[in-house]
Formats: sequence, structure tokens, C-alpha cells
Amino acid sequence: MEPKFYREGIGLDSAAYKNIWLVPSSLDELNRRIHDGVPVERLAERAAERRDLCFETLFPYARPGDGARVLELGPGVGWIMEAMLARYPICEIVGLDVSPVMVEAAQQRWSDPRANYLVYDGLRAPLDDDSFDNVYSVACLQHIEKHHAFLILQELVRLMRPGGHATLHLLSIHHLPIARQAFDQECWKRVNNANTHWMHYYSYDEIVVLFSYGLGVTDLDVKFWGTSFWVHFSKGTDRPFHHKHVQRESFLHRGVPETIRPRGGRLPLQK
Repeated sequence: MEPKFYREGIGLDSAAYKNIWLVPSSLDELNRRIHDGVPVERLAERAAERRDLCFETLFPYARPGDGARVLELGPGVGWIMEAMLARYPICEIVGLDVSPVMVEAAQQRWSDPRANYLVYDGLRAPLDDDSFDNVYSVACLQHIEKHHAFLILQELVRLMRPGGHATLHLLSIHHLPIARQAFDQECWKRVNNANTHWMHYYSYDEIVVLFSYGLGVTDLDVKFWGTSFWVHFSKGTDRPFHHKHVQRESFLHRGVPETIRPRGGRLPLQK
């Protein structure tokens, strides 16, 4: 029998994961909730650490260049956006979010003439094709149902200019042993559409197949850090992977017979 807390379901709703982000909250409440209780005086430092991990340690080749136009998916109240402007010669940075509550709090917390926010429906962004040099997201996609996440990723590919850089953070399945909540409880939250944060975990092979074959990106790079995957990709370049080991480390290329390996960017059909 399911735990009592999860017994009162409200029926399946494919957009229910967004509800928690739409609840009116004060800036202080949002800072505590979305940053795991980290003291507000440490949030700027933590944002700079995540910026540097992504663009200095893991993917230095993806740093925003002079005059870059940059998009962040799920910026929260703008701590990483602020850190990006402090370090890189960015012309404009846009925070794309499903939550008017979050955007209002971000604008209350800080402002910069180079920073803008845009609320969208979680699937389609009212922005032009090929309009951003850099797209990035940290600690956002883990809260989104995977079928929604795929469609959002398609939008990010559309928005990034050919040869640009996208860098994304995804929680690894290896995070499960240290997660605050047992996985069965996490599953009940989704089944019953509990109005709280949902967590979605990824595996290495899932990422390689999703991005290289599902989304058709190029220059795919996947790195494991802590209990997370950090993913880089581009589009329209002449190589599918940034490093050969990305494809070599996937299941389909570790001792799998040549006859069932994917060719031509598509997975083989099962007979």
C-alpha cells in the first residue's frame, strides 16, 4: 500500500511538474527553497563556482566570447546570470523561465541593463531561430518530465546559432544513493502530481543517444562530475562528437557487434 501522504492523487497531468514554480513566494522563501537552504550570503559564491566549473574547468572552449548573446534556461532568481555578466564580455543575457513568480523575484533582487527575462509556456519559446551564441542551464532540467525536457531541448537547439555552444547540467542516476528522498516516494510524487519538486535522473548512454541520435546535435561532449552529468553540444559543425571517447564509452560501442551499431545518425530498427 502506498504511503498515506501520497494516497490522495489528483490525476495525471503532463504539465503538473510546473505547479511548484508558480506558487507565490517571497524572495527569501525562494532563495531558501531553490538553493537547498544555502545561506543567502553564500549564493553569489556558489553561482560563481558553478559558472567556473562549466566554462573554465569542464568546457573552456565554450566560454562566451566578446559581444555574445546568451540564454539561460531556468535562471531562478538570477544568481548565475549575474555571475556570467561579472566574468564574460556578454552583450545580452536572457533568462527563460516558466514562472512569473521567479522572474518577478529575480527582477526584485538585482538588475543589469544587459539582462532580460522571458516567461514561456515550458515548450515553445517566442524567440528567433539561431539567435544565441551560448545556451546553458544548471539545476533546471532535473525538475522537468523527460518527454517535456526533450521538447525543450529541441527548442534550445533551434535557438542556438550554428557553431554556438550549449552547456547543460543533468542529474545522474548515481545521485540516487545520496538523494534526500527514497526513490519510491519520488515515484509516488509523480503519480499523484504532488505540488513539490520532482527529480529526474539520467544515465550516460541515455544522454548520448538522446542528444546525438534524438536531437541530432554535433560536437557532443559528456563529462561526469560529482553525481551529475555536464553536457556540451553544438549544431551544424562537421563532427558529431567533441572527443572520440564520448561515443566509444557508450554501451552501443563497447563490445557490441558491428551489425547492430547505429549508422547514419539513426538507431537500427528491431525486427
